[in-house]
Amino acid sequence: LRLIISMSRQTATYALALSLFTHRASAACTFTGEIASFTDECNRANFEAALTGCTLADLFTDPDTEIADLCKYEAPVQFVEINGYYQLDRRYMNGGGPLIDSPEGFAIESARALRFDANAGSSTLIGWPEYAALVEYNSRKGLGDHGYPPNFDLENSCDLNTVMCCFIDDTQDAGFGADSTTDVCRHDLANSPRSNHIKSGWSIFPNLETSTHCVGYTWQDGTDSDLFKGNGLYDISLRNTVNKGYYKSIPGAPLCACIEQMPIVEKADCRQVSAGQVKYTFSHDAATGQISGITSVNIQYEDCANDLAITFKNNNPDQAEAIDEHLVGNCDQDLFNYLNEEKFLIPGKSATKYLDISEEDGWTFVAGEGIRFLPPNIDAEAADASFRSLVNAGCKNDDGTTRPCIIRRFCDSCNRDSHRDIYYKRLTDIPPHDELYLLDLFLNNWASAPANKLGVDFELYSTYEDAVSGTNAWTYCNYDNTNIGFPRDCGPSGRATGNWNSYVKNGGSANHHGFYVEKP
Repeated sequence: LRLIISMSRQTATYALALSLFTHRASAACTFTGEIASFTDECNRANFEAALTGCTLADLFTDPDTEIADLCKYEAPVQFVEINGYYQLDRRYMNGGGPLIDSPEGFAIESARALRFDANAGSSTLIGWPEYAALVEYNSRKGLGDHGYPPNFDLENSCDLNTVMCCFIDDTQDAGFGADSTTDVCRHDLANSPRSNHIKSGWSIFPNLETSTHCVGYTWQDGTDSDLFKGNGLYDISLRNTVNKGYYKSIPGAPLCACIEQMPIVEKADCRQVSAGQVKYTFSHDAATGQISGITSVNIQYEDCANDLAITFKNNNPDQAEAIDEHLVGNCDQDLFNYLNEEKFLIPGKSATKYLDISEEDGWTFVAGEGIRFLPPNIDAEAADASFRSLVNAGCKNDDGTTRPCIIRRFCDSCNRDSHRDIYYKRLTDIPPHDELYLLDLFLNNWASAPANKLGVDFELYSTYEDAVSGTNAWTYCNYDNTNIGFPRDCGPSGRATGNWNSYVKNGGSANHHGFYVEKP
């Protein structure tokens, strides 16, 4: 397999693909040849049970970590190996590069990926895109210790576990055949700045665009669909391009990305991967000390029983409505709501938005964005001290006992009614400023530590009355995503994505909101 896919650009491919991921064993093992072969999950226990010719002590200094790396990076085909190198993948996924606009001709540029598809595309496990070239960059930018590219960053921008590609043309001039087409509604350019190089802006497509075919893959953590998500991405992207000739992206948008970064469309086809058990085989070369690995598996790429929206809802009943923010069913209605409610004002007043909240109502305004714009004090320590003094001002329970004052976020632009008005009720003492920048916890970095866990340190409610009485508390929260503020994906009964705020990062729908603290 490695030989088949390295017939061109070999040096560039391996210098990049293997500089981070190649494992070299200690000199203690003198055996050359196959050392382990097994099916089922790739982990230390199965590797050790199948091990022959060497011992774990001969091969590893940290078996758990090193075997995990072999399973993730060495045994599967890395996504970069299909196309050749990182820049080719980056440009292709953003709608450009040799496969899209090379003067060499499509047949020449697609030959490498076609060879892979013919020889290994349906018989090997494909890893999720991750690149050695991005590890240092992502770490420096505070995005995490990984090599995920912006379009497929599992830690920061793929909350719905769904990827989608949208093609607007084909090289064979045959149209999209039996594959469905969709109307494209709009695109928030701030959702994909690393693709379009535009910090903010928006575009709408009022029924004048060319035919567009969108297709996606969705997975559930810990299932086979998760294991084969790299294959699923390959199927909807490169495999579509080299076999069917589909290419070119919606203007201003990626060709393929996590669905949060893609344009809003009416519908998308859905693909799935059916596969047997994966066989993992590892070999050792005593001369170099290198451990190599391959996988073999019988894979079928096929259509889902339903379209992408229905498939997502069937798989994720607790957050079914989240996909409706991306696959809207009807562009006319979506554009009407988007333009009237988010971009322009219309006569009259919303029943739930633009609420006047004032000192006379018992709330002190702390900070906000958009139509509730109020920047915090530039002196972080002073801003936090002022915020803490409001929270610790000594509000009263109905029985006269003292409690921390309730923090409230009112959001005019949030796309879920449940997140229009949220109340944060503190249960435990707040750590000092040198341990916790309390104001930033809400504005930019919603975190679980120190001392900020739902049901232990705080509770969330949808009404002030519920917060005071302690009834109907929210039951789900997550945290710890750099530069994503309150309340990340916390929800009344399950995960609710996209309604977070951030004063340093685009992406959430809470662009118009204000934070308030209850007055004693």
